[in-house]
Parts: sequence; structure tokens; C-alpha cells
Amino acid sequence: MRYVSGEFYRDRESYADRMYASEDTFAIADGMGTGPGGRLAAEKAVNLVAQRKPFSSLEEIREFFEEANKEIMKEIAMLGDRHAAGTTLSLLGFTKNSFLIGHVGDSRIYLFREGRLILLTQDQIVYRGGKKYVKALGIEWKPEIYTLEDSLQKGDKFLLISDGAIDNLSEGEIEKVMDGDINVSAKRMLDLYKENHPEEDLSFIIVSVD
Repeated sequence: MRYVSGEFYRDRESYADRMYASEDTFAIADGMGTGPGGRLAAEKAVNLVAQRKPFSSLEEIREFFEEANKEIMKEIAMLGDRHAAGTTLSLLGFTKNSFLIGHVGDSRIYLFREGRLILLTQDQIVYRGGKKYVKALGIEWKPEIYTLEDSLQKGDKFLLISDGAIDNLSEGEIEKVMDGDINVSAKRMLDLYKENHPEEDLSFIIVSVD
């Protein structure tokens, strides 16, 4: 298993994306909210992933997300009511022959297999009264947790990417970027993203199954 990560931000102080990568577990969290709460929530999420990994079943992942949600809510509550905040979390784990996904929010996990880009997660977005609401950990007691398990193939590559890509990179562009060495792909991803003069921050991890 090989991996590479990249990030783009305009202001390090307000940058609320956090990533985690190890030999068998990868995660990306995008903090949401005002003040320090979003950054705190994202940081807490990836720290909890690091403490709990590895994951061997979808049941373990669901239990982890439920517990992580409670821990993040407690952490945010300590900041006071005016700091309403939460974080998305997209998690990718590997067993010997399969991959496992746990997901809340609108970051994404893609599979690049045999030249094709496949979206593995679902954007958890609700529009009410013309406003966009994204599901997140730390906001409600029982978050909707999306999970998926499937078999691995040699040569598979995975992309975990924050929501900044949605409005700035098409899936066709991402598919072309993912074709090739992962280090080259990471550089091309950042270069392409910057060319679009994005207003959103971006974080991503590319994982290659050798």
C-alpha cells in the first residue's frame, strides 16, 4: 500500500481540513462552523481514527462513528453554545482482500479501477429554504452513517478528497489525473485545482493498492 497527500489553503489559521494516513487506514475530515469549533471537530475526528484503527468490519466502523460523534459533541460543547460546529468524516480501511468505508458529509471517496473513476460515497446534503445543509459529526445525536464494503483488485487506487473539489474539478478531470503514478497524480491535482482560482480549501489522499 502506497499513498500520497496534498492540500491547498489560503489561510493556515482558518484551514479546517484534517487528514490521517497509515498502512491500513485513511481519513479526511472537513471542519464546519464558526470560530475554532470546526477545526477542533476535524482534529478530534482524525485523532479518534488514529486511536481506534484498524477496522475489520462495517459494524466496527458504524460503532466508531457513533462514539466519535458523541466525543466531538462533548468537545464542541466545552466551547460554549455560540460555537456551533461539526465535521465531515470520510474513512477508508483495508482488510486482506477488501476495503471498508464509513462516511458522513460531503467529502468524497473515489475508486480508480481499470481506467475508470467510480464514486463510492454519497453526498449528504439537504437544501432547505435556498440554503445548503451538510450532514456532519458533532451536530446531532444520531447522524446518518453511510458504509460500504467491497473486494479489492490489484492496481486499485483510491482518492479521498474534501468538498472543495466539487465545484472546481469535474469527475472527468479527476479521472485523467488519477491515471498514472500517484506522486505525479498528486502534483497534477494541485496544479489543476489552482488553475481554477478556487475559493475553497482542498485536501486529498491518493492510495495505491500494489
